[in-house]
Amino acid sequence: GIGEVSYTSDNIIIATGSETKWLPISGKDNPRVVDSTGLLNLNTLPERLCISGAGVIGMAFASVFRRFGSEVTVIEYLKEYLPALDSDIAKRLRKYLEKQGITFKMKTAVENIADLDADVVLMATGRKPRTEGLGLEAIGVDLAPNGAIPVNDDYELITKPKVFAIGDVNGRQMLAHAAEAQAIYVVNKIVNRKSVNRKWLDIMPAAIFTEPEAACVGPTEDQLKEQGIPYVCKKSFWRANGKALAMNATEGMLKLFVSPPESGGVPEGRGGLKNGLILGCHAYGAHSAAIVQEVSVQMCKHTTLHELADMVHIHPTLSEILKNAAEN
Repeated sequence: GIGEVSYTSDNIIIATGSETKWLPISGKDNPRVVDSTGLLNLNTLPERLCISGAGVIGMAFASVFRRFGSEVTVIEYLKEYLPALDSDIAKRLRKYLEKQGITFKMKTAVENIADLDADVVLMATGRKPRTEGLGLEAIGVDLAPNGAIPVNDDYELITKPKVFAIGDVNGRQMLAHAAEAQAIYVVNKIVNRKSVNRKWLDIMPAAIFTEPEAACVGPTEDQLKEQGIPYVCKKSFWRANGKALAMNATEGMLKLFVSPPESGGVPEGRGGLKNGLILGCHAYGAHSAAIVQEVSVQMCKHTTLHELADMVHIHPTLSEILKNAAEN
């Protein structure tokens, strides 16, 4: 048609990202209902803010606007919030946020915006892959149930070779740093350049920027139990760390999951036991994202618990919280 332009290429990368997932709630078109972009565009601070959805986006804004002085209520349909975070860590963080004045209403569904006593309502019920208008049906692509473009482990469309989908639109790991890593991997593959270890892209750390922040890499303790994966949990607390005390940031807990001790293979000076690999780490507390980032790197390099315990960490720093967990 008029104004249409056709492009041809040996390889195509789809990187259209995601958009707000609006639930079919009565009154959602009311001007006081906003998504995260709309909330950031406000010119005045809402006296009362109601947030529908206690995921990563909802919790970050709940924490921020409570510190700004807003009265914040969070409504969540599930029995607990932040499902990607270890339930023990999530529960402790939620209780601390409640002490800051944030009200939580769990196992509650919003049916009508008019029922909410708030100046502004934030719709934080997740994001969905942005695929509308791409013409995917013309090339025989059927979307996954969550609306994402199905791809293989090289981020190549399962039904269309040399067409790639990276980032939120493939629904794999909806994180900005995941999209960047996938982009680098795909471009390197296209130009036949040696890329990163593909398995490293599955070890994906994430953070929730509440106050204090939370972070995780690898499965939760509940997931380890459900999958029947043997593990040992090592714990450490911010209140036992000198730097945290000096910073007046003593609220926090870290859980480090490792495979159980194995017999044989006695490492020098480690008491006759060879501890297994690090399986994951979940934490909340000041700078927990940086601590979990270290665990993520160690997981990529197959570091074992006894090796981590032997590695020198600067004193006094919050990184000693991780070392302390490894030594326990």
